[in-house]
Amino acid sequence: MGKLLKFLKPYAGAVVAIICILVVQAYCDLSLPTYTSDIVNVGIQQGGIDETVPDTISKKDLNHLLLLVPSDKQELVKNAYTKSTKKYDYKGTVMELKSSVKEDDKKMEKLSDILGKPMLLAAGFDSGSDMTQRIEDQMRTNMKKQVEAKQAEAKAQMSEVPDFDKMDIYDMLNFMGAEGRDALIKQMNKQMNSMQDSIIEQAASTYIKDAYTHVGIDTDQIETSYILHTGAKMLALAFLGMAASIMVGLLASRVGAGVGRGLRENVFRKVVGFSNAEFDKFSTASLITRSTNDIQQIQLLIVMILRMVLYAPIMAIGGIWKVFHTNVSMSWIIGLAVAIIVVIVGFLFFVVMPKFKLIQNQVDRLNLVSREILTGLSVIRAFGTQKHEEERFDDANKALTKTNLLVNRAMTFEQYYAADRMGRWSQYQRRCNAGWRYDGVYPVYNADHHGILNDLYDFGYASKSSSICKPY
Repeated sequence: MGKLLKFLKPYAGAVVAIICILVVQAYCDLSLPTYTSDIVNVGIQQGGIDETVPDTISKKDLNHLLLLVPSDKQELVKNAYTKSTKKYDYKGTVMELKSSVKEDDKKMEKLSDILGKPMLLAAGFDSGSDMTQRIEDQMRTNMKKQVEAKQAEAKAQMSEVPDFDKMDIYDMLNFMGAEGRDALIKQMNKQMNSMQDSIIEQAASTYIKDAYTHVGIDTDQIETSYILHTGAKMLALAFLGMAASIMVGLLASRVGAGVGRGLRENVFRKVVGFSNAEFDKFSTASLITRSTNDIQQIQLLIVMILRMVLYAPIMAIGGIWKVFHTNVSMSWIIGLAVAIIVVIVGFLFFVVMPKFKLIQNQVDRLNLVSREILTGLSVIRAFGTQKHEEERFDDANKALTKTNLLVNRAMTFEQYYAADRMGRWSQYQRRCNAGWRYDGVYPVYNADHHGILNDLYDFGYASKSSSICKPY
């Protein structure tokens, strides 16, 4: 390998350029799956809503959302929004996120953490499902009982008792008072702590889409625009990756051809300068093989190193970085895939490497037999040994062909298996990631996570707070 590097010194600039282009190609190849995932997860499943906090929301929806935010954090949420001056197809007041908050990543992250779970709960309440209706009925019944208990305790009729039958869930939350709501929110947050962040993000995007619809924003246009914009980025990256691959192939071929030309020239000058004693140490067939086939193999090896060997560690580093920034919990799949591939490659090299040395001897043997037949053609005809010489050539040719087939099949199996395993495991990981984001929303509304909303059924802990139900 050190000797190869010596021959590459005159082409150091081209090699550096190839490495830089390979980094660009790796970036394109690693980014395309991310954009594909974004089109499915964000563009289709989330309707193109990629923000975690609504940029625009009606004042009514914001007030409803604040009822699900702890009282000590409500002021921060209120200060993040201001009255919008834009015109919307909505009769009420529309609030928009302040530009100073949008441009501050820390403020946005903090606001997203505060509103994530409340948006999930609000999306569930606004879904109008049978479960939500049962929750409202149960809350209404509990509140009636608590008001009656307060009246019996005071032994007087309370004035202005609200009509619970006409109250929706937000009215009832408002009636509970700040201390009662905080106790309820704390209990629900405990239930949601075990949830995947992707589930909360998906539910939040559903709520944001509904909030945009309420103020008259065309969410279909948002979805179409997001998909087209992301698709355009994918096409641009695909063309950039194709151009990078072509440039790498061109530069690698030119470097390989240059090294091959130099080696042929040096070998020719060296052989021409041999003395008779040195010619006796090397057979003519061996010298022909060294000057032609071996140099061609070195030339192909240089091209492979520049196109594939250098590309492999760049892709490996970039892939590992992507995995740890996408989903650390699934990184064991990559580790398992790499370990299995290393074992297979090690086994194949242990079996195949001796065959490569055998191929060189068989190539020399085939060249020797061919040269003897061509130079001794008149003698062969004179003695009538054509059939014998044909058998000699056939034996040498078959031996070389058999060894080459074994080596090529083994290497092909290794490449196919490595690509297939990595491809399948990467696809499995992407499906798992997409599944966590996609399937996670529906259990919130249907079956698996009803424990969160079911806490509203039981107001047993409400007695701990004397103001859980404040009278008017």
